Amino acid sequence: MSREWREHESGPWTRILAWSMLAWSCAQKDPGPVPTADAATAFDERGALPSRVEVVARADELAVQGERAGGDEGARLTRRAADLRSRIWRLERRETDAREGVELYRAASRALWPGACEAALDALLLEGELLGDASETFRGVYVLRRGSPEPRCAARSEAVLQSLAAWKPLPDVLAELERKATPDAGRARAPSHPSARLDPSGSVVVPVLSQRDSRAPARITKIERYGSRDAARVVVFVTHPTLFEVGALEADATRGPRLFVDIERASYEGAESFEVGGIVQQVRLGKQKRGTRVVLDLESTAYRKVFYLPEPFRLVIDVSKEPPPDEKTGRGQPLVVRRIVLDPGHGGHDPGATGPGGLREKDVTLDVAHRAAPLLARELGIVTLLTRDGDEFVPLDERAARANAFHADLFVSVHCNASEDGRAGGVMTFVLDESRDALAARIAARENAASPAAAAELAGAMSRVVDVGGRARSLHFAELLQRATMASLAGHYPGVPDQGIRRAGFYVLAGARMPSVLFETSFISNPASELRLNTGDYRQRLADGIVNAVRAYREGR
Repeated sequence: MSREWREHESGPWTRILAWSMLAWSCAQKDPGPVPTADAATAFDERGALPSRVEVVARADELAVQGERAGGDEGARLTRRAADLRSRIWRLERRETDAREGVELYRAASRALWPGACEAALDALLLEGELLGDASETFRGVYVLRRGSPEPRCAARSEAVLQSLAAWKPLPDVLAELERKATPDAGRARAPSHPSARLDPSGSVVVPVLSQRDSRAPARITKIERYGSRDAARVVVFVTHPTLFEVGALEADATRGPRLFVDIERASYEGAESFEVGGIVQQVRLGKQKRGTRVVLDLESTAYRKVFYLPEPFRLVIDVSKEPPPDEKTGRGQPLVVRRIVLDPGHGGHDPGATGPGGLREKDVTLDVAHRAAPLLARELGIVTLLTRDGDEFVPLDERAARANAFHADLFVSVHCNASEDGRAGGVMTFVLDESRDALAARIAARENAASPAAAAELAGAMSRVVDVGGRARSLHFAELLQRATMASLAGHYPGVPDQGIRRAGFYVLAGARMPSVLFETSFISNPASELRLNTGDYRQRLADGIVNAVRAYREGR
């Protein structure tokens, strides 16, 4: 620890804690004990608290240090950053500070260290304070308390539950929460094959099943394959949610390395093998005692991520020769950006949203991508791939797979927003992450062609395996894209609302190995916005926003 930071720790930084404790206590019905530091000692030498800029800068510094350090030390640094964000939120009540605090607490809770449970509890409490939703806070803390063996965290959680007893749900809801709180719920189990080992080279996300799904037999209906030399995606469509085990078999005298997924209670009738080519030579299926085994015959050892998508339920198996990207956030340091994938939303038989005047989302998104791609090449020297170059349908599963195979450094999915309220307008940018934002969930549901609950389930599942650095890079690029687009539109199209950065569970972003965002350019359902979206000038300014954001990201701004 540097001398300068020790001075901060003994000076205004700890005084922020005293002030936040005082402000928080005064906001409660039972204020509790008065903080040890009184108001007179909470000022610095200038007679004022540190500015928000100073606090945020220090929090960002700690967050970056945490990402670089990793392990226990990294988690501690990340939680300290979250503490600073939460304290300045309680002083100034700026929503962005609370949301950043929540994300940092969540990041600290995902690491395997003694303070993980308490970081998760802090995230629940801060988010509950932000949203003013005591009922949801009770539910989250209840699940955390039942699943945590750590005494200090359990005691804190129990105290919170007692204070929120008025919001305790009905017994049937508590029973469902008990099921979710089962310690091993949602975790992949070790493979049962005697010659297999649990494959450590990647992440696994399995669903938490309802009682009905846990008993229902399932059937594999389709296998989709997207292969390339260095990366591949295999999608297994299953009629019902079910559990699965992931493992690997070493190369032997007759075969190369193999990755397998055993799908419980799943039957299959059809071709027993499918040629792929590249890193995945073929996919084979065979009957097992408890279900069906899906085997990927690999050209060489590979990193993998296995997760599921709800509605319709399907398993996604991603493999790559390259390890997951490092955890640099991109803030304050130039980054190498050689390849970008632009993903024009919808296409073919899927028009996307349609405006009141008949303008189709699929046409707007393709035109914006066609305008941005040559600028990226000419001005920045970046090679750009479009997931579709014409009016054709590309499945959501395939779009991120194409970006992975292309070894893209950024993935931008371009869309037009829509709402039943024709007055809704503005520009917003999404990242894949958990959220309780009802509007964001509805937008994700529309883009996924699924329910808001499915979008929320995906976001929650993926948040368990997306690395802190990957989430930070996506969020950073989203901020740049939002800012660059609003600047591009300002002065020419006044009054366009800045709807900011949102989080939701978008299928198209799931499994992308690079920073990825979904860009909702404007509300095509708004008559005035539709008129603008139907002009070349407005579309060009949206494309300019993409290009300027990429430039800023590459320069480390």
